[in-house]
Amino acid sequence: MRCNKLSAEVWNYCVKVDNQHYEQHGVRMDMSTMQTAVKGYNSLHAKGINHVYRKYVFARSAMWNSIKAKHQNSNKVKLPYKEKKYFNTGWDYQSINIDYINGVIKLSKSMIMLESGKKKKLKPIKCYAKTIPQNVVEIELLYQNGLKLAIKYKEPDINFVIQSNNVASIDLGEIHSITSIDNNGNAVIITGRKLRSIKRFRNKEQAKIKSKMSNYTNGSKQYRKYRNALYSIKFKSDKQILDVIHKTTKLYLDYCLENDISKVYYGDLDSCTRDTKKRVGKFVGQKLNQWNYGLLMLQLENKLNRYGIQIIKVKEYYTTKKCPACGKLNQPKGREYRCSCGYKQHRDIVGAINILNDNHGTKLTHYTNKKYLRIE
Repeated sequence: MRCNKLSAEVWNYCVKVDNQHYEQHGVRMDMSTMQTAVKGYNSLHAKGINHVYRKYVFARSAMWNSIKAKHQNSNKVKLPYKEKKYFNTGWDYQSINIDYINGVIKLSKSMIMLESGKKKKLKPIKCYAKTIPQNVVEIELLYQNGLKLAIKYKEPDINFVIQSNNVASIDLGEIHSITSIDNNGNAVIITGRKLRSIKRFRNKEQAKIKSKMSNYTNGSKQYRKYRNALYSIKFKSDKQILDVIHKTTKLYLDYCLENDISKVYYGDLDSCTRDTKKRVGKFVGQKLNQWNYGLLMLQLENKLNRYGIQIIKVKEYYTTKKCPACGKLNQPKGREYRCSCGYKQHRDIVGAINILNDNHGTKLTHYTNKKYLRIE
């Protein structure tokens, strides 16, 4: 925590000297002038000071770019002005020493001046990790329900780019996170039941704590303890949800690589998850509001783009109701879709088939083989 306090001191000093420079010269400090002003400001290591003033300059530039682009509420954006008590401390690759065999990360610390006038080098900070990625670029020390290391690293370049005529579609769901089928009828269903169980447990635990909080005055010691417990549950569940989403998207990436898929269509669900109070009840509304489909698609897009796989958002009107065989609209009941023409199919696969047929001109009605995958 001491490192983050020192970083906060540097941030506050950046705000101060930048404002003073503007009052005297009518312009803000550029990167080189800021570097000269904060150099050796406190006992934080040099790379840590560089990390802070660069963050300040980037935050300032982001504000100007937002105003220039006329983003929504850009007129309310302000320059950094709040005084901070803590700020994330950073180390770049030059100030990091990693022992991959023993799983040790050494983060350099600054040198201090002794009374005799000599400099003494402080011992580096040692951190232990089970797995450490290669090509580490930067490490940040941050506080999220406890001190944590955020490691930034470069992934190796991928020379393999998929070039084929095989196209797939995705039907997103709350029960089954991803249901997909390609031109050749290869279908995959990746269940989201583990994701649902994490959210269900979180909701139950938070409800218990909120019930107890209602018996205490806001701001009391016991009230703050319960509030911290709520934050602890939230941070833990957020990490678990992100882990499940990464594993889900990795399973779908493997499916695309196995079947040489070069393009993927998926349905636009923005309208489905908005204004739920007007359309659905409390129980269904909670599920829709807590649906992480946006994060799922963001992680999926990041993974697929590395292999040159296009991912395209399309409208999915009536895709879950339309029969792929006769085109009649039916309201599915349960997990199986049934039509009066005799057609039967898993309702999520029907949605994926209709998305593919409507946007790529295929005429699929059934899958040739199907995989059902679970998150471990």
